Amino acid sequence: MFEVVIFDLDGLLVDSEPLQFRAYREAFFRNNVTLELSDWPEWHRLEASAARWIDAYGLPLDAETIRTEKKILYEALIEHELTLKPGAKELVESLSGQCRLCIASGSRPESIEASLNQFSLTPHFERQFSATQLPRKKPYPDVYLEALLKMQVSPQRALAIEDSVTGLQAATSAGISCVVCPDTFMPGSRTDYIGAALVVDSLEELTLYELEKLEGA
Repeated sequence: MFEVVIFDLDGLLVDSEPLQFRAYREAFFRNNVTLELSDWPEWHRLEASAARWIDAYGLPLDAETIRTEKKILYEALIEHELTLKPGAKELVESLSGQCRLCIASGSRPESIEASLNQFSLTPHFERQFSATQLPRKKPYPDVYLEALLKMQVSPQRALAIEDSVTGLQAATSAGISCVVCPDTFMPGSRTDYIGAALVVDSLEELTLYELEKLEGA
């Protein structure tokens, strides 16, 4: 079995992408800017960053104001509406004790902790890594490189589990094999995930046996 399994969080373990979108849409709306669902793939291509979005479209807004308003809105949504993805808790619990687990997410540390705590998942993860504390977000490999460094594991002994093309790119750029379980909130097809070790429709398809087969492949 792999020594370390590195999980993404949003869109993989928790069904948070719709809530992220709603929070940002409301934050922009309060500042007289419209953010449409059709904009969301482009939002992620720009590293899911309010500052990058504002710069890309020349919007007369302060990025920190948007982030602050979004944070308040999103935390309220997490508390009342966040749900787990099918099979998420079962997969984490089955791997816990068989290998070391950590999180590599683009969310803020407080959001990661709140999401994991809500479903009593925190004890299963040795570390939580946030790309917001690093120079670059996914699709750049920074958060995965940080995870490898701090978990003291080689890329060959680690496995990433992601839900998006940008996550897959980040993991494979760090030299880590990656399983993809696409988030249904994001449009796309299996052909988008070239380079993935495995693509599944649900975390319910992933078992300890399936992951052990990947290590030997």
